[in-house]
Amino acid sequence: MAEGNVHPTKRLRLTGNSDWHACAILTDEYSKESPLVRVYLSQLESKSQISSVMQELSKLLPMEHMGLQHLKRVRQQEIILYKVKDINNQTSTKYLNSLGFSKETVEILCRDVREYDVPALPPMLRWQYELAQQRWPSKFHANKYMELLYDGSMFSEGQRIFHSKVWLLLNSISSELEHNKPCGICIDPRNDTVVALAASRTTLNPVMHCPMVLVDFVARTQSGGAWLKEFSNEFQSIYKDSDSSNDFYSVTNGIPEKYLEFIQSDARFKDLKIGAEPLRTKTTVQSAEQTTQVEDNLVKYGPYLCTGYDVYLSQEPCLMCAMALVHSRVRRIYFYKRSTNGALVTRLKLHSVKELNHHYEVFECKRKSNNECCR
Repeated sequence: MAEGNVHPTKRLRLTGNSDWHACAILTDEYSKESPLVRVYLSQLESKSQISSVMQELSKLLPMEHMGLQHLKRVRQQEIILYKVKDINNQTSTKYLNSLGFSKETVEILCRDVREYDVPALPPMLRWQYELAQQRWPSKFHANKYMELLYDGSMFSEGQRIFHSKVWLLLNSISSELEHNKPCGICIDPRNDTVVALAASRTTLNPVMHCPMVLVDFVARTQSGGAWLKEFSNEFQSIYKDSDSSNDFYSVTNGIPEKYLEFIQSDARFKDLKIGAEPLRTKTTVQSAEQTTQVEDNLVKYGPYLCTGYDVYLSQEPCLMCAMALVHSRVRRIYFYKRSTNGALVTRLKLHSVKELNHHYEVFECKRKSNNECCR
């Protein structure tokens, strides 16, 4: 299984400003206009007739049963009756009679009937709501978090600067140490600490794409890892344990020694915190359970695979790697280059599959100076 096409990586300069912006790759329900569905509308003679027919409509033909509960039933003197496809080529009079409407209501509703297209799905974001309103009055409850994801304003300037530093490190390791191979970094977002750092090793094994190696390196910080013994000789020259420490966590074996030496010797990364949180003891977990009531599992119980971690990848992962990141319980994925076999936007949006038991957020990152846009 080959990784996607890779192009030479340019050397980046880190400035005091955020050079990068992260654009959320949202599921289609957030990124596309609502499809339309054809309905029958009844044009009433006066608004006074509305109250006399609404009681029967609400009881015998509720909007919920038609899947149109996101729409208001009335616009001026027009009333939504039912979907065109629901009456199976019957006349409106025959269909309403079959549902038990009174003779008086049938006469009022069937006096002037026409077909019309209305939004088939509820608006999820304000821009969808505004478009829907042009068609038919709609109900809308704003989701502030999703609005921030969509318009790209959820990150503070400090967070964007951190993104820029991560991309600089990722790019530097790829271009200076790994001959432009795909690279990845795992970050603990609670403290912006580097947990693990890896590059593609498909020359050792065709399944050792960058994300697969990265997940294995994260597992090593938790006394796991599947490939340590199998490829011990090959990894020996690039990957050694370290007992170094800094102000936050002691450096564990999630970072190859040559990467660690590169980071520590480069002034651009002097402020970067390094090291994974060690596994907690049973006593520590019990204490966390007693003192932390509302925090997520990462805060409560400590690291488990990639739960709660953010992953930065130099290129969009393939389906195999994207699923591995699902199973690893990653919180967010940031990627730079799209891949010909990418599974997050190019070929499909894996994170939009509702049947999965875990869903991460996905961001495509672009440089501001190139005026690149993700949409």
